[in-house]
Amino acid sequence: MFAHTCTSCGDRFVIFESQVLSVANTESGILVTFTCWCDAPQSQLTGRAAPARSANALAA
Repeated sequence: MFAHTCTSCGDRFVIFESQVLSVANTESGILVTFTCWCDAPQSQLTGRAAPARSANALAA
């Protein structure tokens, strides 16, 4: 769970696991999409950005 200020209703709420719609690992970090208590769809970017990958891969 985490706290979020809704961009629709402007209130700050604790968001619970049951409100989470998806979690996606992106280049910018972890994108969590969820529904606010007012039923507005919301998203929050959290976590660290993905490290840059080199073009050369090393296989063992």
